[in-house]
Amino acid sequence: MTNETADQVGFWRVADLRDQQTAVVDPDGTEISFRAMLERVNQVSHAFREIGLAVGDTISVVSRNRADTLVVYMAAMQSGLYYTPINHHSTAPEIEYILADSSTTLLVAHEDFVDTVTVAADAVGIDSSRRIVIGTAPGWTTLDELAAGRSTELPLDRIGGQVMQYTSGTTGRPKGVRREITGADADTTAQSLRWVLEVYQISVDEGGVMLTTTPIYHTSALAITALALHFGLTVVLMDRWTPDGMLDLIERHRVTLTSVVPTQFVRLLQLPDEVREPADISSLTRVLHGAAPCPPDVKRAMIDWWGDVIFEYYGSTEVGSTTVSAKEWLERPGTVGRPGPVSVLKILDDEGNEVPPGTVGRVFMRQGDDQIEYLGDPDKTNAARVGDLMTVGDLGWVDEDGYLFLAGRSSEVIIRGGANIYPAEIENVLLNHPGVSDVCAIGVPDAEYGEQVYAAVVPRDPAALDGPEADELRSALTDWCAEQIAPFKRPRTIDFLAELPRDPNGKLYRKRLREPFWEGTT
Repeated sequence: MTNETADQVGFWRVADLRDQQTAVVDPDGTEISFRAMLERVNQVSHAFREIGLAVGDTISVVSRNRADTLVVYMAAMQSGLYYTPINHHSTAPEIEYILADSSTTLLVAHEDFVDTVTVAADAVGIDSSRRIVIGTAPGWTTLDELAAGRSTELPLDRIGGQVMQYTSGTTGRPKGVRREITGADADTTAQSLRWVLEVYQISVDEGGVMLTTTPIYHTSALAITALALHFGLTVVLMDRWTPDGMLDLIERHRVTLTSVVPTQFVRLLQLPDEVREPADISSLTRVLHGAAPCPPDVKRAMIDWWGDVIFEYYGSTEVGSTTVSAKEWLERPGTVGRPGPVSVLKILDDEGNEVPPGTVGRVFMRQGDDQIEYLGDPDKTNAARVGDLMTVGDLGWVDEDGYLFLAGRSSEVIIRGGANIYPAEIENVLLNHPGVSDVCAIGVPDAEYGEQVYAAVVPRDPAALDGPEADELRSALTDWCAEQIAPFKRPRTIDFLAELPRDPNGKLYRKRLREPFWEGTT
């Protein structure tokens, strides 16, 4: 990549070049230019320093898809801070745990979620002066007030920050995926992302428009949206996605780049012909999808409709990624691609030895020199590593050309519409109910979301196995879950069994419960 092109990568440099070009279009249609956004980012950055935030401190954010959410993100990324996005569907106890575990120094929330977030902030003792609201809320400092009167010039001490995403583990408690803040300046950190241009064959000279369709508290949505700004694209934000609304925005804004999860493909294909056929999607040049397995027939149907603009990626918060174009996928149906120019992929056996092509093993990866740790859990960190490679527990194999095929998920994670749900978290909640003796949560097939949460419960009272008592307990457990876990994690079906399949040592045979639901599926 030439030096000239390098100068066009990184939000702070790009903003000088793009100036009055629209940087972000909010869901209500409000536009903010690159110049105006840069000045607001700088004001917030100066505010962070002036209120006492230090390099390595953590900002937690519970917000919607808004330009101001991205302002806070970009300010953190040039202030040497950890930016922790929290799912805004989370309950107060879930938010409280992350705030405490991450040692959150500053809390930012959208006005729609202040009531729930306030409960969590009170529980962990975050001072009212460290609570910032996007919008307005009694007792909270608005982002406008925080930024008011601050310098719009770049701060002198600009240090690259990091996103610290929380991802659940087998213990049922979320873990922060933490990368070192190296002290590199913000521009250098941003330019390290240039390899993405090569992978997706994007030219920064072309410009373009990115449509963000999923919540930016998700790892991939935030990463791809931030990349678009670093590459000088206009970002159009959706807050409440609908398939017909997406098609309308693609046509209206001449969208060139977007990112989706397979559930959205399903809903787009369900649109009636009279909506799909006249839709103008001719401006699209890159459509990225990932976060969950995509059924082959769904992917073929989308390629038939939208063409070879579709790219699939596979990866996680912890490790590197692979990518595959539509053309490559059609030649090797089912592959999730090959690693990018800065990623390393190896398939290892249980002893840590690399296995030959065609042999199933555990998928290990590394992106550049990236080394992460699970915050406060060195045992989990070490268990996931072999040398400088890391795994999230997925199983797979590579063909002779290095294309990766996934064979399963040893971590037993449930993926609903692109969101990861860990059985242990659901089981821990249900086991705390006085009417429950034993429980197993699994993912079962769902035509729209890919998987839904199913819970098999052993009631303490055998009378509750069926009849009115069963109905009463099922209703009570539904209410119990509603109080403690986010809606997308809650079991859609709760069945009662006399016992769960366990071995003499108590190990749960989860597979025996899953198999009847998945029999005959791919």
